[in-house]
Amino acid sequence: MNQSYWQKTSKKKIGKKIETDIATDIVIIGGGLSGVALAYQLKDSPYQVIVVDKDELGSHTSGHTTAKVTTLHSTLYRDITKHYDIHQAYLYYKSNQQAFDEIENIIQKENIACDYQKNNSFIYTDDPNYVKDIQEQTDIFHSLRIETIHDENHLASLGLKNQAIFHPLKYLYKLVDICQKSGVSFYEHSEVTHIERKDDSFIIDINEHHIQCHYLVHATRYPFIRKGLYFFKLFQEKEYIDYIIEQNGKDSYLCVDQTKSYRPLINDDSLQITRDSKDWFAQDSTPIRGIPYIGRLSKYSNEFIIYGFQKWGMTLSQVAARLISDLILDKENPYEDLYACHYFSMSFAKKYTNKVWKNTKKGMIMNRFQNDPLITLENQDGMVTKVNGKLTAVYKDKKGELHFLTPYCPHLKCVVDFCKKDQTWTCPCHQSVYDAYGHLMEGPSLYSLKKTQDKS
Repeated sequence: MNQSYWQKTSKKKIGKKIETDIATDIVIIGGGLSGVALAYQLKDSPYQVIVVDKDELGSHTSGHTTAKVTTLHSTLYRDITKHYDIHQAYLYYKSNQQAFDEIENIIQKENIACDYQKNNSFIYTDDPNYVKDIQEQTDIFHSLRIETIHDENHLASLGLKNQAIFHPLKYLYKLVDICQKSGVSFYEHSEVTHIERKDDSFIIDINEHHIQCHYLVHATRYPFIRKGLYFFKLFQEKEYIDYIIEQNGKDSYLCVDQTKSYRPLINDDSLQITRDSKDWFAQDSTPIRGIPYIGRLSKYSNEFIIYGFQKWGMTLSQVAARLISDLILDKENPYEDLYACHYFSMSFAKKYTNKVWKNTKKGMIMNRFQNDPLITLENQDGMVTKVNGKLTAVYKDKKGELHFLTPYCPHLKCVVDFCKKDQTWTCPCHQSVYDAYGHLMEGPSLYSLKKTQDKS
Protein backbone atom coordinates (compact mmCIF):
# COMPACT_ATOMS: atom_id res chain seq x y z
CA MET A 1 0.00 0.00 0.00
CA ASN A 2 1.19 3.51 -0.92
CA GLN A 3 4.30 2.21 -2.70
CA SER A 4 6.13 4.96 -4.53
CA TYR A 5 8.16 4.99 -7.74
CA TRP A 6 11.33 5.22 -5.63
CA GLN A 7 10.45 2.10 -3.66
CA LYS A 8 9.67 0.19 -6.85
CA THR A 9 12.98 1.14 -8.48
CA SER A 10 15.44 0.54 -5.65
CA LYS A 11 16.64 -2.49 -3.77
CA LYS A 12 17.31 -2.40 -0.04
CA LYS A 13 18.84 -4.81 2.38
CA ILE A 14 16.72 -6.41 5.08
CA GLY A 15 17.59 -4.63 8.30
CA LYS A 16 17.92 -6.02 11.80
CA LYS A 17 15.77 -4.99 14.75
CA ILE A 18 16.50 -4.29 18.40
CA GLU A 19 16.63 -7.62 20.23
CA THR A 20 18.79 -6.80 23.25
CA ASP A 21 19.65 -4.00 25.67
CA ILE A 22 22.22 -1.56 24.30
CA ALA A 23 24.40 1.20 25.74
CA THR A 24 25.64 3.73 23.20
CA ASP A 25 26.59 7.40 22.82
CA ILE A 26 24.04 8.72 20.31
CA VAL A 27 20.59 7.46 19.33
CA ILE A 28 18.90 8.91 16.26
CA ILE A 29 15.17 8.15 16.15
CA GLY A 30 14.07 8.12 12.53
CA GLY A 31 15.63 6.38 9.53
CA GLY A 32 14.64 8.91 6.91
CA LEU A 33 17.08 11.09 5.04
CA SER A 34 17.66 13.55 7.90
CA GLY A 35 18.47 10.75 10.37
CA VAL A 36 20.69 8.87 7.92
CA ALA A 37 22.44 12.07 6.76
CA LEU A 38 23.13 12.94 10.40
CA ALA A 39 24.60 9.48 10.96
CA TYR A 40 26.86 10.10 7.95
CA GLN A 41 28.06 13.39 9.46
CA LEU A 42 28.86 11.61 12.74
CA LYS A 43 30.33 8.38 11.36
CA ASP A 44 33.94 9.51 11.87
CA SER A 45 33.35 11.10 15.27
CA PRO A 46 34.54 9.48 18.52
CA TYR A 47 30.92 8.61 19.36
CA GLN A 48 29.09 5.35 18.83
CA VAL A 49 25.91 6.00 16.84
CA ILE A 50 22.77 3.95 16.28
CA VAL A 51 19.73 4.81 14.15
CA VAL A 52 16.33 3.27 14.87
CA ASP A 53 13.15 3.32 12.80
CA LYS A 54 9.72 1.97 13.69
CA ASP A 55 9.31 0.64 10.13
CA GLU A 56 11.92 0.42 7.37
CA LEU A 57 14.65 2.92 6.53
CA GLY A 58 13.38 5.55 4.11
CA SER A 59 9.88 4.08 4.05
CA HIS A 60 7.99 7.24 4.95
CA THR A 61 8.44 10.80 3.64
CA SER A 62 11.95 10.23 2.24
CA GLY A 63 10.62 7.40 0.09
CA HIS A 64 7.54 9.27 -1.13
CA THR A 65 8.93 12.70 -2.03
CA THR A 66 9.35 14.23 -5.49
CA ALA A 67 13.08 14.42 -4.63
CA LYS A 68 14.11 17.86 -5.83
CA VAL A 69 17.37 19.19 -4.42
CA THR A 70 16.83 22.93 -4.58
CA THR A 71 17.09 26.22 -2.73
CA LEU A 72 13.89 27.51 -4.40
CA HIS A 73 11.33 26.68 -1.72
CA SER A 74 8.10 28.00 -3.25
CA THR A 75 7.42 31.56 -1.96
CA LEU A 76 8.82 30.91 1.51
CA TYR A 77 11.48 33.64 1.21
CA ARG A 78 8.71 36.20 0.73
CA ASP A 79 6.95 34.95 3.86
CA ILE A 80 10.14 34.89 5.97
CA THR A 81 10.93 38.47 4.92
CA LYS A 82 7.38 39.58 5.69
CA HIS A 83 7.13 37.99 9.14
CA TYR A 84 10.81 38.22 10.19
CA ASP A 85 13.23 40.23 8.05
CA ILE A 86 15.38 40.03 4.95
CA HIS A 87 18.39 38.90 6.99
CA GLN A 88 16.54 35.76 8.11
CA ALA A 89 15.59 35.04 4.51
CA TYR A 90 19.23 35.44 3.50
CA LEU A 91 20.40 33.03 6.21
CA TYR A 92 17.75 30.53 5.15
CA TYR A 93 19.01 30.73 1.56
CA LYS A 94 22.67 30.43 2.57
CA SER A 95 22.03 27.41 4.80
CA ASN A 96 20.22 25.61 1.99
CA GLN A 97 22.82 26.55 -0.60
CA GLN A 98 25.52 25.13 1.67
CA ALA A 99 23.46 21.95 2.09
CA PHE A 100 22.96 21.71 -1.68
CA ASP A 101 26.72 21.92 -2.24
CA GLU A 102 27.38 19.34 0.48
CA ILE A 103 24.94 16.85 -1.05
CA GLU A 104 26.62 17.23 -4.42
CA ASN A 105 30.08 16.82 -2.85
CA ILE A 106 28.97 13.68 -0.97
CA ILE A 107 27.62 12.14 -4.17
CA GLN A 108 30.91 12.87 -5.97
CA LYS A 109 33.18 11.85 -3.09
CA GLU A 110 31.39 8.57 -2.40
CA ASN A 111 30.65 7.86 -6.07
CA ILE A 112 26.93 7.37 -5.32
CA ALA A 113 24.85 6.21 -8.30
CA CYS A 114 21.56 7.92 -7.47
CA ASP A 115 20.43 9.35 -10.83
CA TYR A 116 21.67 12.79 -9.79
CA GLN A 117 21.39 15.40 -12.52
CA LYS A 118 21.33 19.19 -12.71
CA ASN A 119 18.33 21.09 -14.03
CA ASN A 120 16.52 24.38 -13.68
CA SER A 121 13.79 24.72 -11.07
CA PHE A 122 10.80 27.04 -11.42
CA ILE A 123 7.83 28.22 -9.43
CA TYR A 124 5.01 29.62 -11.54
CA THR A 125 1.37 30.65 -11.77
CA ASP A 126 -1.18 31.36 -14.47
CA ASP A 127 -3.60 32.81 -11.93
CA PRO A 128 -3.53 36.65 -11.66
CA ASN A 129 -4.19 36.37 -7.90
CA TYR A 130 -0.73 34.84 -7.35
CA VAL A 131 1.37 37.04 -9.63
CA LYS A 132 2.18 39.47 -6.82
CA ASP A 133 3.55 36.66 -4.61
CA ILE A 134 6.04 35.60 -7.27
CA GLN A 135 7.02 39.17 -8.10
CA GLU A 136 7.69 39.99 -4.44
CA GLN A 137 9.90 36.92 -4.10
CA THR A 138 11.71 37.83 -7.31
CA ASP A 139 12.44 41.28 -5.85
CA ILE A 140 13.79 39.66 -2.66
CA PHE A 141 16.09 37.38 -4.65
CA HIS A 142 17.38 40.33 -6.64
CA SER A 143 18.05 42.27 -3.43
CA LEU A 144 20.06 39.28 -2.21
CA ARG A 145 21.91 39.22 -5.57
CA ILE A 146 20.60 35.76 -6.42
CA GLU A 147 20.51 35.26 -10.18
CA THR A 148 17.04 34.29 -11.44
CA ILE A 149 15.50 33.09 -14.69
CA HIS A 150 11.94 33.14 -16.04
CA ASP A 151 9.68 31.02 -18.23
CA GLU A 152 7.72 33.13 -20.70
CA ASN A 153 5.11 30.39 -21.14
CA HIS A 154 3.48 31.32 -17.82
CA LEU A 155 1.84 34.45 -16.51
CA ALA A 156 4.47 34.76 -13.77
CA SER A 157 7.45 32.58 -12.96
CA LEU A 158 10.70 32.53 -11.01
CA GLY A 159 13.49 30.07 -11.61
CA LEU A 160 17.00 29.18 -10.46
CA LYS A 161 19.67 27.56 -12.59
CA ASN A 162 21.79 24.60 -11.54
CA GLN A 163 19.33 22.97 -9.18
CA ALA A 164 19.05 19.17 -9.14
CA ILE A 165 16.97 16.01 -8.97
CA PHE A 166 17.96 12.54 -7.76
CA HIS A 167 16.75 9.14 -6.56
CA PRO A 168 16.35 9.63 -2.80
CA LEU A 169 16.37 5.96 -1.80
CA LYS A 170 19.43 5.06 -3.87
CA TYR A 171 21.18 7.95 -2.15
CA LEU A 172 19.89 7.01 1.32
CA TYR A 173 20.72 3.30 1.04
CA LYS A 174 24.27 4.09 -0.10
CA LEU A 175 24.76 6.41 2.88
CA VAL A 176 23.59 3.57 5.12
CA ASP A 177 26.18 1.21 3.58
CA ILE A 178 28.95 3.78 4.07
CA CYS A 179 27.91 4.44 7.67
CA GLN A 180 27.78 0.75 8.52
CA LYS A 181 31.37 0.32 7.34
CA SER A 182 32.33 3.02 9.84
CA GLY A 183 30.56 1.29 12.73
CA VAL A 184 27.13 2.97 12.72
CA SER A 185 24.30 0.54 13.51
CA PHE A 186 20.83 0.73 11.93
CA TYR A 187 17.74 -0.97 13.33
CA GLU A 188 14.37 -1.35 11.63
CA HIS A 189 11.00 -2.40 13.07
CA SER A 190 12.20 -0.90 16.33
CA GLU A 191 9.58 1.52 17.63
CA VAL A 192 10.33 3.82 20.55
CA THR A 193 7.52 3.56 23.09
CA HIS A 194 8.94 5.44 26.07
CA ILE A 195 11.80 7.86 26.85
CA GLU A 196 13.07 8.62 30.35
CA ARG A 197 15.79 11.03 31.42
CA LYS A 198 18.09 9.49 34.03
CA ASP A 199 20.93 11.67 35.34
CA ASP A 200 22.87 12.71 32.23
CA SER A 201 21.56 9.84 30.08
CA PHE A 202 18.38 8.75 28.33
CA ILE A 203 16.69 5.37 28.74
CA ILE A 204 14.69 4.44 25.65
CA ASP A 205 12.20 1.55 25.52
CA ILE A 206 12.23 -0.31 22.20
CA ASN A 207 10.84 -3.80 21.55
CA GLU A 208 10.75 -4.50 25.32
CA HIS A 209 14.45 -3.65 25.59
CA HIS A 210 16.27 -0.64 27.05
CA ILE A 211 18.66 1.56 25.06
CA GLN A 212 20.84 3.94 27.06
CA CYS A 213 22.51 6.92 25.42
CA HIS A 214 24.00 10.32 26.20
CA TYR A 215 22.68 12.19 23.12
CA LEU A 216 19.19 11.72 21.68
CA VAL A 217 17.95 13.06 18.33
CA HIS A 218 14.32 13.05 17.15
CA ALA A 219 14.36 12.96 13.34
CA THR A 220 10.81 11.76 12.79
CA ARG A 221 9.25 14.51 10.62
CA TYR A 222 6.50 15.03 13.22
CA PRO A 223 6.71 14.58 17.00
CA PHE A 224 5.40 11.50 18.74
CA ILE A 225 6.63 12.92 22.07
CA ARG A 226 4.61 15.62 23.83
CA LYS A 227 7.53 17.64 25.19
CA GLY A 228 7.34 21.25 24.09
CA LEU A 229 3.87 20.68 22.61
CA TYR A 230 5.37 20.62 19.13
CA PHE A 231 2.34 18.81 17.71
CA PHE A 232 0.52 22.14 18.32
CA LYS A 233 3.30 24.06 16.55
CA LEU A 234 3.17 22.04 13.33
CA PHE A 235 0.52 20.51 11.11
CA GLN A 236 0.68 17.74 8.52
CA GLU A 237 -0.75 17.49 5.03
CA LYS A 238 -0.97 14.77 2.40
CA GLU A 239 0.41 15.41 -1.06
CA TYR A 240 -0.60 13.02 -3.84
CA ILE A 241 1.81 12.18 -6.67
CA ASP A 242 1.43 10.41 -10.03
CA TYR A 243 4.01 8.53 -12.08
CA ILE A 244 3.54 9.41 -15.76
CA ILE A 245 5.09 7.59 -18.73
CA GLU A 246 5.82 10.80 -20.59
CA GLN A 247 8.10 13.76 -20.19
CA ASN A 248 7.59 17.45 -20.86
CA GLY A 249 11.06 18.92 -20.67
CA LYS A 250 14.03 18.56 -18.33
CA ASP A 251 13.20 21.33 -15.85
CA SER A 252 11.17 21.13 -12.62
CA TYR A 253 8.03 23.20 -12.05
CA LEU A 254 6.05 23.93 -8.89
CA CYS A 255 2.72 25.69 -9.32
CA VAL A 256 2.13 28.04 -6.38
CA ASP A 257 -1.64 27.98 -6.91
CA GLN A 258 -1.59 24.15 -6.78
CA THR A 259 -2.80 23.57 -10.34
CA LYS A 260 0.00 21.33 -11.58
CA SER A 261 3.58 20.54 -10.59
CA TYR A 262 6.12 18.50 -12.52
CA ARG A 263 9.60 17.04 -12.38
CA PRO A 264 11.32 14.80 -14.96
CA LEU A 265 12.85 11.40 -14.28
CA ILE A 266 15.98 10.04 -15.93
CA ASN A 267 14.10 8.27 -18.73
CA ASP A 268 11.16 9.54 -20.80
CA ASP A 269 8.89 9.65 -17.76
CA SER A 270 8.06 12.06 -14.96
CA LEU A 271 6.33 12.74 -11.66
CA GLN A 272 3.35 15.07 -11.60
CA ILE A 273 1.15 16.58 -8.91
CA THR A 274 -2.38 17.68 -9.77
CA ARG A 275 -5.62 17.88 -7.83
CA ASP A 276 -6.49 14.41 -9.17
CA SER A 277 -3.15 12.68 -8.44
CA LYS A 278 -3.53 9.36 -6.66
CA ASP A 279 -0.65 6.93 -7.33
CA TRP A 280 0.83 7.49 -3.86
CA PHE A 281 0.92 10.12 -1.15
CA ALA A 282 3.59 11.82 0.90
CA GLN A 283 3.03 13.22 4.37
CA ASP A 284 4.68 16.59 5.02
CA SER A 285 4.84 18.61 8.24
CA THR A 286 4.69 22.41 8.26
CA PRO A 287 5.90 24.57 11.17
CA ILE A 288 3.37 27.30 11.81
CA ARG A 289 6.24 29.68 12.64
CA GLY A 290 7.40 29.21 9.02
CA ILE A 291 10.96 28.04 9.77
CA PRO A 292 11.79 24.41 10.62
CA TYR A 293 12.65 23.39 14.19
CA ILE A 294 16.23 22.12 14.12
CA GLY A 295 18.23 22.24 17.34
CA ARG A 296 18.23 21.51 21.06
CA LEU A 297 14.90 20.67 22.65
CA SER A 298 15.86 23.04 25.45
CA LYS A 299 18.80 25.40 25.84
CA TYR A 300 21.38 23.12 27.48
CA SER A 301 19.82 19.75 26.67
CA ASN A 302 21.50 16.83 24.90
CA GLU A 303 18.11 16.10 23.29
CA PHE A 304 17.64 17.44 19.77
CA ILE A 305 14.72 17.74 17.35
CA ILE A 306 14.36 17.95 13.56
CA TYR A 307 10.79 18.89 12.56
CA GLY A 308 8.94 20.79 9.87
CA PHE A 309 10.58 20.62 6.43
CA GLN A 310 7.31 21.63 4.66
CA LYS A 311 7.98 19.71 1.41
CA TRP A 312 11.66 20.67 1.17
CA GLY A 313 13.23 17.79 3.05
CA MET A 314 15.83 16.80 0.47
CA THR A 315 17.88 19.96 1.03
CA LEU A 316 16.80 20.69 4.60
CA SER A 317 17.75 17.18 5.72
CA GLN A 318 21.37 18.09 5.04
CA VAL A 319 20.90 21.47 6.75
CA ALA A 320 19.70 19.53 9.80
CA ALA A 321 22.45 16.92 9.58
CA ARG A 322 25.17 19.56 9.53
CA LEU A 323 23.60 21.69 12.27
CA ILE A 324 22.85 18.87 14.74
CA SER A 325 26.26 17.25 14.20
CA ASP A 326 27.94 20.62 14.84
CA LEU A 327 25.96 21.03 18.08
CA ILE A 328 26.90 17.56 19.28
CA LEU A 329 30.56 18.06 18.34
CA ASP A 330 30.68 21.57 19.89
CA LYS A 331 31.37 23.28 16.57
CA GLU A 332 30.08 26.71 15.65
CA ASN A 333 27.29 26.85 13.09
CA PRO A 334 26.17 30.20 11.63
CA TYR A 335 22.57 28.99 11.31
CA GLU A 336 22.02 27.79 14.88
CA ASP A 337 19.91 30.79 15.90
CA LEU A 338 17.83 30.74 12.71
CA TYR A 339 16.58 27.20 13.31
CA ALA A 340 16.69 27.24 17.14
CA CYS A 341 13.56 25.84 18.75
CA HIS A 342 12.92 28.47 21.44
CA TYR A 343 11.19 31.24 19.45
CA PHE A 344 7.81 31.54 17.75
CA SER A 345 6.04 33.95 15.36
CA MET A 346 2.40 34.74 16.03
CA SER A 347 2.15 36.78 12.81
CA PHE A 348 3.38 33.83 10.70
CA ALA A 349 1.09 31.45 12.60
CA LYS A 350 -1.95 33.51 11.55
CA LYS A 351 -1.36 32.28 8.01
CA TYR A 352 -2.36 28.78 9.13
CA THR A 353 -4.79 29.58 11.97
CA ASN A 354 -7.99 28.94 10.01
CA LYS A 355 -6.70 25.66 8.56
CA VAL A 356 -5.50 24.34 11.94
CA TRP A 357 -8.71 25.40 13.71
CA LYS A 358 -10.89 23.87 10.99
CA ASN A 359 -9.07 20.53 11.25
CA THR A 360 -9.17 20.53 15.05
CA LYS A 361 -12.86 21.45 15.14
CA LYS A 362 -13.65 18.64 12.71
CA GLY A 363 -11.78 15.98 14.68
CA MET A 364 -12.68 17.11 18.18
CA ILE A 365 -16.30 18.21 17.64
CA MET A 366 -18.00 17.78 14.26
CA ASN A 367 -17.07 14.15 13.59
CA ARG A 368 -18.55 13.10 16.94
CA PHE A 369 -22.06 13.93 15.67
CA GLN A 370 -22.07 11.77 12.53
CA ASN A 371 -24.92 9.27 12.31
CA ASP A 372 -25.62 8.45 8.66
CA PRO A 373 -27.46 5.16 8.04
CA LEU A 374 -25.04 2.26 7.64
CA ILE A 375 -27.13 0.95 4.75
CA THR A 376 -25.91 3.86 2.58
CA LEU A 377 -22.27 2.73 2.81
CA GLU A 378 -20.87 1.55 -0.53
CA ASN A 379 -18.20 -1.09 -1.13
CA GLN A 380 -14.63 0.10 -0.55
CA ASP A 381 -15.80 3.10 1.44
CA GLY A 382 -15.90 3.99 5.11
CA MET A 383 -17.88 6.16 7.49
CA VAL A 384 -18.10 7.12 11.14
CA THR A 385 -21.59 6.54 12.49
CA LYS A 386 -23.53 5.21 15.48
CA VAL A 387 -23.67 1.44 15.84
CA ASN A 388 -25.88 0.33 18.73
CA GLY A 389 -25.53 3.80 20.21
CA LYS A 390 -21.71 3.82 20.04
CA LEU A 391 -19.70 5.98 17.65
CA THR A 392 -17.90 3.54 15.33
CA ALA A 393 -15.65 3.69 12.29
CA VAL A 394 -16.98 1.23 9.69
CA TYR A 395 -15.25 0.09 6.50
CA LYS A 396 -17.01 -1.93 3.80
CA ASP A 397 -14.55 -3.94 1.71
CA LYS A 398 -14.89 -4.87 -1.97
CA LYS A 399 -16.77 -8.05 -1.07
CA GLY A 400 -19.28 -6.13 1.01
CA GLU A 401 -18.01 -7.30 4.39
CA LEU A 402 -18.12 -4.73 7.20
CA HIS A 403 -15.15 -4.02 9.47
CA PHE A 404 -15.76 -2.16 12.73
CA LEU A 405 -13.14 0.00 14.46
CA THR A 406 -12.96 2.48 17.28
CA PRO A 407 -13.13 5.95 15.64
CA TYR A 408 -10.86 7.63 18.20
CA CYS A 409 -7.26 8.32 17.17
CA PRO A 410 -5.03 6.98 19.99
CA HIS A 411 -2.90 10.16 19.88
CA LEU A 412 -5.36 12.68 21.38
CA LYS A 413 -8.76 10.99 20.82
CA CYS A 414 -9.86 13.02 17.79
CA VAL A 415 -12.40 11.24 15.57
CA VAL A 416 -11.05 9.99 12.24
CA ASP A 417 -12.27 10.53 8.64
CA PHE A 418 -12.25 8.05 5.77
CA CYS A 419 -10.55 8.95 2.48
CA LYS A 420 -11.97 6.83 -0.33
CA LYS A 421 -9.26 8.04 -2.73
CA ASP A 422 -6.43 6.22 -0.97
CA GLN A 423 -8.51 3.87 1.24
CA THR A 424 -7.25 5.30 4.54
CA TRP A 425 -8.55 6.68 7.81
CA THR A 426 -6.98 10.03 8.72
CA CYS A 427 -7.13 11.98 11.96
CA PRO A 428 -8.10 15.58 11.09
CA CYS A 429 -6.34 17.04 14.13
CA HIS A 430 -2.76 15.87 13.64
CA GLN A 431 -3.05 13.68 10.53
CA SER A 432 -2.18 10.24 11.80
CA VAL A 433 -2.99 7.84 8.94
CA TYR A 434 -4.40 4.29 9.17
CA ASP A 435 -5.22 1.83 6.44
CA ALA A 436 -8.82 0.80 5.81
CA TYR A 437 -8.56 -1.92 8.47
CA GLY A 438 -7.14 0.42 11.10
CA HIS A 439 -3.44 -0.45 10.92
CA LEU A 440 -1.19 2.54 11.64
CA MET A 441 0.66 3.92 8.59
CA GLU A 442 1.81 7.39 9.70
CA GLY A 443 2.10 9.03 13.14
CA PRO A 444 2.18 10.86 15.51
CA SER A 445 -0.02 8.07 16.89
CA LEU A 446 1.96 5.08 18.11
CA TYR A 447 -0.95 2.64 17.92
CA SER A 448 -3.45 1.28 15.41
CA LEU A 449 -7.23 1.74 15.64
CA LYS A 450 -8.73 -1.04 17.74
CA LYS A 451 -11.24 -3.44 16.24
CA THR A 452 -14.64 -3.61 17.90
CA GLN A 453 -16.79 -6.72 18.17
CA ASP A 454 -20.22 -5.08 18.25
CA LYS A 455 -21.61 -5.93 14.80
CA SER A 456 -25.23 -6.51 15.75
